[in-house]
Amino acid sequence: MEAVILLAGYGSRLNRQDIPHKSLLPFGNDTLLSRHLSCLQELGIDRTHLVLGHNKEKVENYVRTLQLGLPIQFIDNKVYRTTGNTLSMVMGLQQCAGDVLILDGDVLYPRSVFIDYARQSDASSFAMTPGNIDDEESAKVLLKPSGVIHAFITKRRLTEAEKNGFKFGGEAIGFFKLSAQNVKKFLDLYAKEEAEYEKVLWEIPFTEFAQQADLKTWTTANTDCFEIDTQEEYQHALAHFERNRDIYG
Repeated sequence: MEAVILLAGYGSRLNRQDIPHKSLLPFGNDTLLSRHLSCLQELGIDRTHLVLGHNKEKVENYVRTLQLGLPIQFIDNKVYRTTGNTLSMVMGLQQCAGDVLILDGDVLYPRSVFIDYARQSDASSFAMTPGNIDDEESAKVLLKPSGVIHAFITKRRLTEAEKNGFKFGGEAIGFFKLSAQNVKKFLDLYAKEEAEYEKVLWEIPFTEFAQQADLKTWTTANTDCFEIDTQEEYQHALAHFERNRDIYG
């Protein structure tokens, strides 16, 4: 299995001038990025593709100082300021030959949750927490009667038709897997809709892709996962981390 970490974004909502990239936010002696890479090393990932944009040289230099011995490829998304993270994901997937584990770079999670997901989940699946159905910001997942994913809804509330017509599956944490077969299918879909998809978050094309492929869910009852977009979210996540260091490994 290979891995793709999405790290191109500018992180303007975080507004931290003291660090070169939000994936370098500190948690104890580690950063978000060093935690990701350490987990991938434990999993024995064949190769990790880091899709970079903002301050890419500083992120590259930081990764090299870690000296993890993990096979890494750096991918430069030169148009990250005018595109969404779907393009970054596609740039990573295009370099992969087999099954792929994909991570948003701005997520804090207990190490055991991520490791268990990577080892136990289906080959094409999304990690989920119970979530809040009324949270406009979160990536809310709707399920078909069969239990596979119907749609991802983010940056807005669910409509009454969506609430009544589908089961709420929870909130996507920010890491997921695609089988080699579904990587190819997704890249084919992207090629057909590139003009639309290159500008959006990955949740949007995956809603259409869910009509073509069975995307499973893997749900943890753990509520200690955080997506970090703002300084307030970082302070909240950091305080939780400091109170519960034992669960983060």
